[in-house]
Amino acid sequence: MKRSEHLKKLSWEHHDALKFARRINKGMSNGTDPEQIARYVVFIVDTLLQPHFDLEEQSLIGRLDTAQAQDIAVTQVIEDHQKFIRLVDAIREPADDLKSLLESFVDLLKQHVKWEEQRFFPYCEKTLSPQDLEQISRELDQGHIPDSVTWDEPFWN
Repeated sequence: MKRSEHLKKLSWEHHDALKFARRINKGMSNGTDPEQIARYVVFIVDTLLQPHFDLEEQSLIGRLDTAQAQDIAVTQVIEDHQKFIRLVDAIREPADDLKSLLESFVDLLKQHVKWEEQRFFPYCEKTLSPQDLEQISRELDQGHIPDSVTWDEPFWN
């Protein structure tokens, strides 16, 4: 799918998110301690995903009017972001089976990226003005976090 130049950096971050999902799956399949994987998940969320969510909510959703923000393409994104917060809180302090929480995190991450790429971004590209998209592009230039973070315990190798 051809992505507007204005939103490409968010799509790059989605590519990184799918890479994180693959790493988590690899760790779960190779017998890595779920607590080690959970530490990685919390680190990635705090360092990369939460800033990504904030940028989407402020730069894109924040520019939509009330009626536009009620579209399912948008409300699903907000709902997913809230699900991530609840799920990561549960991963931080697991009362349930940590492995199933991690599996749920991976599933939600993959579904969320797919939704945004197929529904949310096209909706924003169609709905927002060219001037808004230009301003969003500048904000993304400032707020984009490239995947240059390192993790000392690469369990996915």
